[in-house]
Amino acid sequence: MAIDPVPPPESRSEGVYRTLREDILSGRLRPRDHLVEVDIAERLHVSRTPVRESLQRLAADGLIVSHRRRWVVYEHTLAEIADIYEVRMALEGYAARLACQRATQEQVEQLHLFFHTRPRHYQRFAAFADVNSRLHAMITDAANNPYFQRLADGHRFYTFNHQVAARYDDADITESDTQHGLILDAIAQRDPDAAERVAREHVQLALRVIMERHH
Repeated sequence: MAIDPVPPPESRSEGVYRTLREDILSGRLRPRDHLVEVDIAERLHVSRTPVRESLQRLAADGLIVSHRRRWVVYEHTLAEIADIYEVRMALEGYAARLACQRATQEQVEQLHLFFHTRPRHYQRFAAFADVNSRLHAMITDAANNPYFQRLADGHRFYTFNHQVAARYDDADITESDTQHGLILDAIAQRDPDAAERVAREHVQLALRVIMERHH
């Protein structure tokens, strides 16, 4: 039986970084939560060195800050969230536009299959957030521009995570799903103006919910 090689420190550090980054972006780690090196190392079965390196990278990303000699998840102000969502509006709107122009027929079919097989009633806000995030990632993939993909990934500082989804009521969820359907219809019909317009409106909906129900 072949034995899997032990990953080099660089790969281990990258894995820790991606895990912690996703924990923060998804909302599993909440604003002002503490990150303790020894606890993270134990949970992820690594030494403290890759954890320390990962925390430095997260700090450079602006996702965590040092407070009283301890790392904590950064809490964005409402003004910062509004600024971030202005960037998201541009990125997701243009991703939808590019997808209209460049998506393969297979990608269009995969988008519709994913959307039409999603849960019709979300039992948990986390499930709603995960479907939303996955769908937008697929749209960005369908833009078929790896540089744009990296740019979009790099601006996921305050995305549609579990905490944001928890602020949605049933009417908001229905409106959000309707917008998803309209974006995908526009992509299928190769209508970039409609796709970009609805994608921007979709981001505006999320920002409105955040601003009205921020606590």
